[in-house]
Amino acid sequence: MDSPSTHSRRAVLTAGLAVAGGSLLASSPGAAAATPGQDGPRADTRPRGGRYVDPRGPEVVEAERQRVSSGRVRRLHLEAQKARIDIGNRTVDTWVYGDRLPGEVVRVTAGDTLSMTFRNSLPQSTTLHWHGLALRNDMDGVPDVTQRPIRPGDSFDYRFRVTQPGTYWFHPHVGVQQDHGLYAPLIIDDPKEPMEYDHEWVVVLDDWLDGVDGSDPDAVLNELNHGRGSMHGNSGSGEGHDSDGGHAHMSGGHGEAAGHGNHGTGHDSSPGHGTSNSNSNSNSNSNSNHRDHSGHGSGSEGTTVPAWVPPAFPDVDLDRFVPHVNGPGGLGLDLANKSLHEVGLGNLPLHGMSATAAAAAASTGAASREAARASRGARRDDGPGHGHNGPSRLLKSGARSNVLGGMPGSVNYPYHLINGRTKTDPEGFRARPGDRIRIRFINAGGDTAYRVALGGHHMTVTHTDGYPVQHARAEQLLIGMAERYDVLVTAKSGVFPLVAVADGKGKDKTALAVLRTGNGPTPEPSVHPRELEGPLTTADRLRAAEGVRGRSGKPDRVLTMKLMGNMERFNWSFNGYPYTPAQRYAIEEGERVRLVFRNRTAMWHPVHLHGHSFTLPNGGPRKDTTVMRPGQRLAVDFDANNPGLWMLHCHNIYHSESGMMTVLGYRRK
Repeated sequence: MDSPSTHSRRAVLTAGLAVAGGSLLASSPGAAAATPGQDGPRADTRPRGGRYVDPRGPEVVEAERQRVSSGRVRRLHLEAQKARIDIGNRTVDTWVYGDRLPGEVVRVTAGDTLSMTFRNSLPQSTTLHWHGLALRNDMDGVPDVTQRPIRPGDSFDYRFRVTQPGTYWFHPHVGVQQDHGLYAPLIIDDPKEPMEYDHEWVVVLDDWLDGVDGSDPDAVLNELNHGRGSMHGNSGSGEGHDSDGGHAHMSGGHGEAAGHGNHGTGHDSSPGHGTSNSNSNSNSNSNSNHRDHSGHGSGSEGTTVPAWVPPAFPDVDLDRFVPHVNGPGGLGLDLANKSLHEVGLGNLPLHGMSATAAAAAASTGAASREAARASRGARRDDGPGHGHNGPSRLLKSGARSNVLGGMPGSVNYPYHLINGRTKTDPEGFRARPGDRIRIRFINAGGDTAYRVALGGHHMTVTHTDGYPVQHARAEQLLIGMAERYDVLVTAKSGVFPLVAVADGKGKDKTALAVLRTGNGPTPEPSVHPRELEGPLTTADRLRAAEGVRGRSGKPDRVLTMKLMGNMERFNWSFNGYPYTPAQRYAIEEGERVRLVFRNRTAMWHPVHLHGHSFTLPNGGPRKDTTVMRPGQRLAVDFDANNPGLWMLHCHNIYHSESGMMTVLGYRRK
């Protein structure tokens, strides 16, 4: 199958897209100041109103105003929906953006404003996270932190300026929805692109099980973490936020009807913030004077919006319980292995709650539990996420990866894909001998690191995570989940396999695409080019290009993040604190912050920071995602120049949704 969307350099720079904007945005709970400890500040979990920058506050508005703007607005409409998708040798029921897998490439130019009306036609609430972008905080797509989850049938208007050219992507930030098929590339072109090339390919890698013999990601998560389900509460029900009561208090009690909030109680003017509802019908061809349903001009930089009051979190004393999270006896409340919804708390921070409060919540949640179970049973066969009838997909405990330093992951996926195709019916790319090709690799997998090589060719690495590096030759390249790499290749004459090996997961666990510059047979699905036996290029072997090198000198603040947990209990966390939306590690605008990661687990973790890029040590590249091997210690630095509340988490989605997430919060000045 030939690729329908390769781009020449000229086509890349003239490509344009279309959209409309606005949305309901979350203010955040405040929290107490961080308390320094032996290994650095611990997570703040006590709300104290006004201590932290609000995701839609004046600091965020001002940071957006300061971003370079071309004045152009790119308008787009996107729908998340259920679909039947041909993945190459079979058809599966899954969830996608639009009607294809991956979702269609979104292209804008640095300096443009991206304005997207996003409609949720899924049976669960969802969001969009714009992975790798230093964007305005209220557009980051984190439920209960930066925005209200978008309910089934509702729409949300994302609007923000894009400034950094590079290879990015977008996906949900709710449960394990990404592992259904909800992802798409986002390419930000450089208006002054220094590189010359004849073609561009976007190559999306993915591990796949959804819809295969009754399998779905939610069932896998429940099997891994012993039924605790997702930290966001969507696992196992048609609409977990509603049926389990987890967000019921968010749609009522604030004068809002069905989450639409069309009453004018706004206290803030900020670009792109309008109300949203299921009747959104903006015209993508409208001019700059068009006014959409959110009540502001599509080219406007301000509007009045209703305030969203975030969920109220109890004043919990984590000091009393957290030291025992990973030790014998768990939490001491016999709640360590219970889902938040099992005690009727929705998204409230169960871990560390007093025994009295937990008992009261468990009592009052009994009716909610029964209703949730009834809802789950009624919707058991309602598409992906509800069948739970497939075979076990857990990887055998003896699986090992020398590259990753231990077990390569937890999930044994039946298929591995390149651009939504299996190796038995692969994606095809065409060029002429001598053509210069830019390949943009994106790993959209949930649990798999890939080693990638193009048979008969060497690659020249030019970028990682959107930022340029000193050009480096590579025979094969390691790409962890959520990482991106750009490479240049000069095409030879013939037919060549582009192979992605699911490292450590078995000899037959590979994905395949094909480069054709002449006649010849398609490579066999089992092809193994010799480049996969050559030197392996990893991020730590690269050096940042001169224009994006990190500052030298001592940091203003050091935060130690111990990666904790084990495979048996699947109780992942940072510093022993399972995630709740109320957590805060305090930073301040203008600081240079050092994150010291210490992986105390026997598993590797791709760690991702929202809204910022950090620099690897010793002149290493700028990245937003870094691979942490077992036992590894790594210090990375970033500039605190984008105010708001920003997630830090493992991008193995089964780890993050089992607790390995937290929040860095900018303190108000």
